[in-house]
Amino acid sequence: MEIGVITNPNSRKNKGRPDRARSLQRIVGQLGEVHETTSPEAIKPVLRDFLRRDVRYWVSDGGDGALHWMLRFGLEVLDEDEFRNATIPLALPTNGGTIDFVAKNVGIRGNAEAILEVLRAKLARGEHPEVVDVQSMLVDAIQVEDDGSESRFRTIGFAAAVGGIGQRFFAKYYEANDPRPSEIVRVVAKTVASYPVASSPLRHLPGMPETLCNYANEVFKPTHCRCTLDGRQLEHTRMTGIHVASMSINLGGVMSFFREADVPGQLHAIVGAPPPWQIIRNLPRMYAGRPLKGDMYDGAAKDLIVEALGDEELLAPVIDGENYRNIKKISFKLGPTFRIAKVDAKSSKLAN
Repeated sequence: MEIGVITNPNSRKNKGRPDRARSLQRIVGQLGEVHETTSPEAIKPVLRDFLRRDVRYWVSDGGDGALHWMLRFGLEVLDEDEFRNATIPLALPTNGGTIDFVAKNVGIRGNAEAILEVLRAKLARGEHPEVVDVQSMLVDAIQVEDDGSESRFRTIGFAAAVGGIGQRFFAKYYEANDPRPSEIVRVVAKTVASYPVASSPLRHLPGMPETLCNYANEVFKPTHCRCTLDGRQLEHTRMTGIHVASMSINLGGVMSFFREADVPGQLHAIVGAPPPWQIIRNLPRMYAGRPLKGDMYDGAAKDLIVEALGDEELLAPVIDGENYRNIKKISFKLGPTFRIAKVDAKSSKLAN
């Protein structure tokens, strides 16, 4: 068996498709095996089986979050005595998730069905796809449990919105029943339209729509925290933007960020306390993928540490599209490099 597929039935693209695993199994045939995991906890046993059977390609079907959990638990499994001499095989994210920034960054094209068809056909001919090395972030965090106790965990990531505008944006974005790239435009438009009202006495006028009165204030609400960037503690403690990544990303073809992260050996951080009007003024730069201007740092970084100030508002970072809650402290530094199989299946008959 060369292809091991983990499919997440709870992802946006797989909801309402109870035959998803069987459909993908028909595509990979005898060269692969498809496992449906209904929760993150179900992933580890599957990965152990993949390692024991020396599976060459680990395929995640479910967007950036599915890849995130597969790689996180893959590293945890490799810490177990049985697998200490093993390494993570080639990873292959598929398209069709909410953002798919990892797949797009690597140049993977086509939907999951087409990608698996092309991969199976290549392997059947004795060929192998191109491999791209992708650097990650190593993330260490302290989380506050429901009983008030604290626990530590480690994960990996490729892009994170820790607080401020990015984290608030994703909170609004995921409120949609079916978040798509068009939802990015809608959230931005609602924020810009709301700002003149939310930031002025107009919000008190009778009959003013509640969305116009509150939406921008909710998106631009700062995060009360202490940030340390490359060993230097930043002056502001009410941050309107805390973002870091190990690769450049494109959000649905609408906005591009983190160009410096494509340089090997460094992350890219966008951190600061710009007022809302500065953020809005930077929208054309976000669309063009240009450096942002204003009261913020936008450039290369080695590490970032963010610590919540006070227990009334803990951090709720979004890492690779996954929401983490009740985080007291979180740090980011350069993590392991993963080998990603680049499969271009845009021309496959299954691509649409």
